[in-house]
Amino acid sequence: MITVYCFSGSGHSLAVSKELSKLLDCEIRPIDNKTTTEDTAVVVFPVYCQNIPKPVKRFLKGLEAKYVALIATYGKISYGNVLYEAQKLLHGQVIAGAYIPMGHTFLDGDCEFDATQLLPIVRRIQAPRQAVIPKTVKNPLADIFPGLRSRIGVKIKRGDNCCSCGHCERSCPVGAIRNGRIHSQCIRCLRCVTNCPQKALQYKNSRILDTYLNSYRKEEYVLYL
Repeated sequence: MITVYCFSGSGHSLAVSKELSKLLDCEIRPIDNKTTTEDTAVVVFPVYCQNIPKPVKRFLKGLEAKYVALIATYGKISYGNVLYEAQKLLHGQVIAGAYIPMGHTFLDGDCEFDATQLLPIVRRIQAPRQAVIPKTVKNPLADIFPGLRSRIGVKIKRGDNCCSCGHCERSCPVGAIRNGRIHSQCIRCLRCVTNCPQKALQYKNSRILDTYLNSYRKEEYVLYL
């Protein structure tokens, strides 16, 4: 049995997961903290500050699967070394890996990508054998308080139209919001902003972050098969 597991804040990883689900004719399940047992697991997640999001790390450590394909979406700037780091957390055999360029969570909502790039991954999943995922370049500063840097760079504010419906609290993957107010555990996935039915949550980038995000963009698809 094949299952696509997805962690997505603003929809980019979900778009890739939906395409893989269609190509593989299998279901999508959200990544959570439960131990999961599968024959083949396709794990799709975003790169945050060249790191694996905390909920994804916990999921990978508890995942029991014979075969695993790792798909990391990144905001066309840098993917760091996340696939190599992710495979170290797994118990099963990695049969495929990919870095897929998407819109950046803090910059745009573009969820378009070249779906044909997924076809070699689909073929490998259908005929599994071990893949080699090498180390890639990661900024040495990436591991220094990445969560704090995100919180400094991106501010999330609650508007007056918040009706305290609790939707943001229920959807937050790390339990970092209550009545539209963020606390220090927030990982800036922007799921609360994206899913708020009242559009009561808004985010704003710092000037330094905006300059960095607009300094260099790339469209590099990287596959490991």
